[in-house]
Amino acid sequence: MKIYPLPHQPVVKDLVPDLKNFYAQYASIEPWLQTVTATPEKEWKQSYQDRAKLDGMYECILCACCSTSCPSYWWNSDRYLGPAALLQANRWVQDSRDEATGEWLDNLEDPFRLYRCHTIMNCSKACPKGLNPAKEIAELKKAMVDRQV
Repeated sequence: MKIYPLPHQPVVKDLVPDLKNFYAQYASIEPWLQTVTATPEKEWKQSYQDRAKLDGMYECILCACCSTSCPSYWWNSDRYLGPAALLQANRWVQDSRDEATGEWLDNLEDPFRLYRCHTIMNCSKACPKGLNPAKEIAELKKAMVDRQV
């Protein structure tokens, strides 16, 4: 068995890749609940059905396997957010408690940030958690179209 560092990432030392760009892109989507209504006394309530919509998205461990397996990310990592960040962006777009769906989608409306995904599916094959980032990216693209109509 041969072990290599994550592909197409600068290597800091041995098997340690430089993931500054990866985590900066993740931070750029502002991955937290965004609301304008007053914070409730105890917690934000969510129905079981709404919570079930988040299955397959919140389990991401940000290991960068999906992003580093994506040819679009290899060639455009400076502008394309990559599967991991887009999976997390869709997690917040789909969250029923979040009130900033329009702002999320506005942030992604760019020829490179979202639309460099060509649905090659390497990201889904590479995910150690069995998640499907390509499906979630397609959901984001669908949400962009739905809001135009």
